[in-house]
Amino acid sequence: MSTAEHFALYVHVPYCRRVCPYCDFNVQAAREVPERDYAAALLAELEAHAAAGDFAGRAAQTVYVGGGTPSLFSPAAIGALLEAVARRFGLVAGAEITLEANPGTVDVARLSGYRAAGVNRLSLGAQSFAAGHLRTLGRDHAPADTLAAVEAARAAGLENVSLDLIFGVPGETLAEWEQDLRAAIALDPAHVSAYALTYEEGTPFHAWRAARRLVPVAEDDEAAMAETAVAVLGAAGYRRYEISSFAQPGREARHNLAYWDGSDYLGVGAGAHSFSREPAPGRRWMNERVPARYMSAAAGRRPPIASDERLTEAQARAEFCFCGLRQTAGVDLDVFRRRFGVPLEEAFPHVAGLAADGLAELAAGRLRLTPRGLRYADSVAATFV
Repeated sequence: MSTAEHFALYVHVPYCRRVCPYCDFNVQAAREVPERDYAAALLAELEAHAAAGDFAGRAAQTVYVGGGTPSLFSPAAIGALLEAVARRFGLVAGAEITLEANPGTVDVARLSGYRAAGVNRLSLGAQSFAAGHLRTLGRDHAPADTLAAVEAARAAGLENVSLDLIFGVPGETLAEWEQDLRAAIALDPAHVSAYALTYEEGTPFHAWRAARRLVPVAEDDEAAMAETAVAVLGAAGYRRYEISSFAQPGREARHNLAYWDGSDYLGVGAGAHSFSREPAPGRRWMNERVPARYMSAAAGRRPPIASDERLTEAQARAEFCFCGLRQTAGVDLDVFRRRFGVPLEEAFPHVAGLAADGLAELAAGRLRLTPRGLRYADSVAATFV
């Protein structure tokens, strides 16, 4: 691997005004975010990676500032961060630079500041356009806030806007989900992500489901909602390019594609994950999750790494396949062979059975899931482990 090869950069901002009861991300509620101290820690970590290690001397092709709610940080803080990335690593021409934001935390002035700082893509956590479902999800914004945020983004010159939606909210009907989809389409975003609600262990939603305080949507209804997303978004010109992702032509999330195609990515911030193909067959690591410990390590010029793992050949091959199969384009057989020195069909002979069962197909030099396989993607992925 050339040391000049580009990489994807993820920056984690773990603070929210409140933590949603379904969320299992590394986040914490904060009335006042420690912007100065946390931003200083991010800059220190970036400096360390730029000076030595797997990512030194390489330019970032995408930057994704996620969370949490990064839009709680000022445009000046985001600008200083992006300036440091450009100065210490370099940004490729036309780099995709995404900022996550929650409706209700942004206006034209703030978004104009982010745009001036270098942000050229906005990802809004809309989740639903139904006030009742937003309350169930514990969101602190109203449907009108999403409309206002999209309008403000356009006024600020941010045309590349993505909307996140959640389906399968307790009590939600198929008709209500279709209304959410059509409300999103009416705003003409460049990109839509449609996620099924999950009940992750350790979250209030998981406990409430166990106590029957919440009753999940029936599996058949959830499956119908997923199919409705494909049909409604597809009819509106949004191509499904990943299990949960739909985009207008040329508006795919380039940063997320790096996760799915096996590219190198660097994560900075509390709890951020990183991956490098070198030393082969791969290495991944995770930062300290607790923001205070992360900031303490960064301030003391100590690596804030909490765990570090060298992948086995079997792990690397499996992850390359099940991540790649999240994409509708699937896995490139030639790339697999060059990377691992063996044909995919030899490394995983069971793919013939997946094809016979109508779950996958080998065609045009790629292994990809069929529409049926996409419905059972998690089960198919498990066959590679």
